[in-house]
Amino acid sequence: MHVVAVRRHGGTCDGAASEWLGRPLGAAVRARRLEMGLTQERVAAQAGMSQGALSRLERGRGVPTLPLLERLAAAMSSNLLISLSPHGDVRVVFRPPVR
Repeated sequence: MHVVAVRRHGGTCDGAASEWLGRPLGAAVRARRLEMGLTQERVAAQAGMSQGALSRLERGRGVPTLPLLERLAAAMSSNLLISLSPHGDVRVVFRPPVR
C-alpha cells in the first residue's frame, strides 16, 4: 500500500488542481505501478489511455476524470482512496482490495 499526502498552502483552490491534487495522485499511481512491476504501456492499455497521457499523469500534469481513475484502479488491481480536507490536506492511497 502506498500513501501520498500533501498539504496545500493557502485557503482556497484557485483552479490549480494539478498543483495540489495532480502531484500526489500522479506519485501514487507511479508508486503503485512500480510496486506491481507494471510498465506504463501495460497500465495505459488496460486503462484505455495512451502511454503519454499516463506519463503526464504520473508527473502531476493534470487531474484525470473519475471514470479514468476507476479504470486506473482496475488496471492496477487496487482500491483508490482520495481524501480532501477543508484545510488543504490531500491524501491518495492505492491498496490491494480486501478479500
